Amino acid sequence: SSGINAEWPLRPGMEHQIDPLPVINKSTVILKNIKNLLVEIKCNVENYDCDEELGGVVMSARKVNLTMNQYLGSISPPTDPDLCDARLVAMSLALDNLVLVTSSILTGCQWLQDSLRDIDEKITDLREYLNQETEDVELTKV
Repeated sequence: SSGINAEWPLRPGMEHQIDPLPVINKSTVILKNIKNLLVEIKCNVENYDCDEELGGVVMSARKVNLTMNQYLGSISPPTDPDLCDARLVAMSLALDNLVLVTSSILTGCQWLQDSLRDIDEKITDLREYLNQETEDVELTKV
């Protein structure tokens, strides 16, 4: 792919790298949507009085932030599509958990499910792109 700097060394265990720019562009949209979801959750639960349930939301939100940071580290060049994919799966699972925990406090919030569905669709699109890039590289090796 164009945009790959041949001087970037491969990480241990990496078989190939892909152009990070399309991945970064798609990731920006996902991460912005996650940030908006976290802000919306915060605004909706901050007046809730049950510390135990709020603690679950806070812990889940921290896990989402952690997986976002790990994902961001995986897309820096050299960009390994397998590592990016694994980090996306972890981030998606953390988001699912956050929505589940938050839904127990905020019953009947369709915006929560809608936001998660939108983010999941974008993550699926990015994962498909990464898989296609991996397949394209494999085909050029043959």
